Amino acid sequence: MRCANHNKILQKALAEREAFLRRHPRQRAYQAEIDRILDKSGDIHGRLASLRMLMEGKLLEMKNELIKLHNLLQDRAQSS
Repeated sequence: MRCANHNKILQKALAEREAFLRRHPRQRAYQAEIDRILDKSGDIHGRLASLRMLMEGKLLEMKNELIKLHNLLQDRAQSS
């Protein structure tokens, strides 16, 4: 029973991911990269470590973009 429940949860998550990718097709390449990395990660600990690194990388990218935006807005405010 427990295995069947996990399978239903997994199938629901995969369906939700596919729906998300249909709405945001530009994310398919990134999802493919995630899948490729996770396929090579081994056990659950390796998968979690890989996901952590991917998320940290994206957070750093977002931080850098926010810094650029902040600097741009400051420059515009000072020149007004």
